[in-house]
Amino acid sequence: MRVLFTVWPATAHLYPVVPLAWALQSAGHEVCVASHPALARTITSVGLTAVSPADEGLLPPPVGAGKPFSPEAWEVLERVTRTLSVDPADHDLWRFQRDYMLPAIRDFAPVEATAGTPQPWLDGLVEFCRSWRPDLVLWDPTMPSSAVAARAVGAAHARFLWGLDHFAWSADRFTARRNGPGNDPADEEPVTASVRPMAERYGFETDDELLFGQWTVDPMPTAMRLPTTRRTVPMRWVPYTGPDTLPDWLWARPERPRVALTLGASMRAFRKDSESLVGDLLEAVAGLDAEVVATFDAGQLAGTGRLPGNVRTVDYVPLAQLLPTCTAAVHHGGYGTLCAVAAAGLPQVVAMDGDEVMEGPISGRFLTDTGAGLTLRREELSVAGMREQLERALTEPSFRENAAAIHADLLAAPGPAEIVPVLERLTASFGGTKK
Repeated sequence: MRVLFTVWPATAHLYPVVPLAWALQSAGHEVCVASHPALARTITSVGLTAVSPADEGLLPPPVGAGKPFSPEAWEVLERVTRTLSVDPADHDLWRFQRDYMLPAIRDFAPVEATAGTPQPWLDGLVEFCRSWRPDLVLWDPTMPSSAVAARAVGAAHARFLWGLDHFAWSADRFTARRNGPGNDPADEEPVTASVRPMAERYGFETDDELLFGQWTVDPMPTAMRLPTTRRTVPMRWVPYTGPDTLPDWLWARPERPRVALTLGASMRAFRKDSESLVGDLLEAVAGLDAEVVATFDAGQLAGTGRLPGNVRTVDYVPLAQLLPTCTAAVHHGGYGTLCAVAAAGLPQVVAMDGDEVMEGPISGRFLTDTGAGLTLRREELSVAGMREQLERALTEPSFRENAAAIHADLLAAPGPAEIVPVLERLTASFGGTKK
């Protein structure tokens, strides 16, 4: 069969699908990946075929801040915030969706669009699907235009999660609470509001399948998943963190415990003010009896002064190469990084600075609740306090034991090759109206 993946243009969205795409190719299926033209070279570098359905000049930059919401739309979002945010955990989940995931949808959908508004990405994707005729479309949750394109050609389609299922979780809660005190029953659930103009452009009702797929492939650890009512195919997260040459200093086993220290590509792209956090982290690890490998670039290191003697900095090394040699990892809390460290069975420390709007607070809470790691908030701890927490993660056995439990949770899920027959059966079941 022919399988089309669609991914939002960032490696954090591409790399999680790579092991499944390889498994499908190895099983004899044709695979293609559609995204922004700027991601095409990265897609081909991992051995997959890239397609760019729309001209680059008609699309936003590959890493944007999201198109702005109108004042009226913000009023609705504020009411939705009040509806969903009944405790601090819910607030973090919703805020990440509101401030990152919803704008990501709008990067590829015109703001306040109508059915008659030109939609270059959607129209190009439908045109490609009509030509290539995929049997199955596996789509990024932030790119629901893919569901519209799949329906236009009668292909089966499903979401592939790269993190928690924020959209389905919030939609279920919104539906249950929209008629509660202080809420306006006329408010439309935000994902529905984004998808409706795309669906109407092709004469479709905005139903549950267009919003959330006919099923969902979920590679997240079971203990971390959000409760939803959606049909789910679990899959083991197999870390793919990019291609590179194995550096010679990674060949030998380290003489001391090794700690990976990274703030991820997302911190470089979205946060330009991380120098203070970088400086404090480097000062904190200086007193550890450990070798620290910090994946910081020149911009992050600017103004931090002399490096501690136990720190090696590298602009980039794939985590899949580095983590098997480590005893623990310190990172920004990105879902992909958390799962890569979990797959290595290591204790984790999530380091944050200020009022984070990315995944850090959510990941940090999960690790703290499960006992598999700790959270460092720079504004709450001195450098000495940060060092004390890092030493705990390195030396206290409970962190290793609980990290091993999350690792076992991952191993219990079927791997990418094991779910290929499941996808084949579901595609045959749902894709019987191919046009």
